Amino acid sequence: MRFNQTRAAMSDDAERTIEELEADLAALAQSRYGLASGSPEVEAAAVAAGDVEYLQAHIRCLQAKLDQRNDDASWMAPTARNSPAQALQRIKALCTMFPDLYSAVFAVAATHVSINREMLAMAIKQFRRDADTLSNEDMVSLLVSVVNGGNQAFEAVLRTRKSSERKTSAALPWGRDEA
Repeated sequence: MRFNQTRAAMSDDAERTIEELEADLAALAQSRYGLASGSPEVEAAAVAAGDVEYLQAHIRCLQAKLDQRNDDASWMAPTARNSPAQALQRIKALCTMFPDLYSAVFAVAATHVSINREMLAMAIKQFRRDADTLSNEDMVSLLVSVVNGGNQAFEAVLRTRKSSERKTSAALPWGRDEA
């Protein structure tokens, strides 16, 4: 019975904002312990008292914050300013995620536009064994070629598509022009 109640509460929390969850947590902390939520004293008192309701509310807040962070893609924006440690962690993840060097270089170049290419080259070389034989200058050249080649190809396709007559695709429902 308690499991079903907890499961129902968690599904209700999916529709609530972090601010609402934090307000509920703060109200519980104030009413039960006379302290602000998030302080170590409140958490210690809740654990000592076996206050499952407060601890579950705290866990739901933490989970909502984690979920929000997982959905946040603002770190990829060209204007994003991340710490070197954050950038290295993400570059490492990208380098291990992609099996071939081209895909890794492409992904890193596309998602870390605000970092200069010399720094990106050193980071990629640090996490890719297949880049060991390349110099830093070679890696910078690869980054430049991926970005410039992609831009040139994009512009070429865009130029040809602007001047040609558009055909609608009947085979794909999302390709039809309904307007």
